[in-house]
Amino acid sequence: MILRSDGTTEAARCVSGWGAEKLRPLLVIPRVANCGLASATVEEVTELPKVMPRDCRRGRALTPWGVSRLVWCPGSVFQLEFDESSSGSDRGPWGDQQIPTDDEGAQEWMDHWVGAWIEGAKTPLRRISVSVSGTPFQRTVWRALLGVPRGSLTSYSRLAAAVGSPGSARAVGVACGANPVALLVPCHRVIRESGELSGYRWGMDRKLRLLAGELGGNVPW
Repeated sequence: MILRSDGTTEAARCVSGWGAEKLRPLLVIPRVANCGLASATVEEVTELPKVMPRDCRRGRALTPWGVSRLVWCPGSVFQLEFDESSSGSDRGPWGDQQIPTDDEGAQEWMDHWVGAWIEGAKTPLRRISVSVSGTPFQRTVWRALLGVPRGSLTSYSRLAAAVGSPGSARAVGVACGANPVALLVPCHRVIRESGELSGYRWGMDRKLRLLAGELGGNVPW
């Protein structure tokens, strides 16, 4: 994939031209019962602990999709967001806790996991948990997203069916928009049931670039 100085890619330009008829065949119902088999890295989505681990760190790191903000400890991730005015590793339920800043450690973490993500996790990785603040319904949706394998897409209505709440597509969309862990909980793989591309919390250009890296060779031309 060729990254351009303006932040776009040749592949992303192609994705933006994909019609609904080419994306709709990639829609699947998430395999919630076997989500661990579909996710290369994430073991589980659990509730954020009231007291953050003593070895927890926070920091900023560069990625191919822009600056990210990370809150993590060995074996767990609490936040992985792309930089925006409303996000920050100093914000969140842990705001009143003294979490050390470690930008170097955040960059090392991102280099390792993003490199594996770009390669499609061909190399076995130590599995991690995602611990986040959210309603029980939101965490259920985020778990279901782990069941959308790389190279596939899902829709809000199919996610709603997967979590046992048919007809709650709108609420599923809200949950996707509230996801605080990009990439690992792949809300970028959600589109409309019609096959049309939908929005993304961290911008459509970024969503196109993420999908281009995953679907470039899989779209039925």
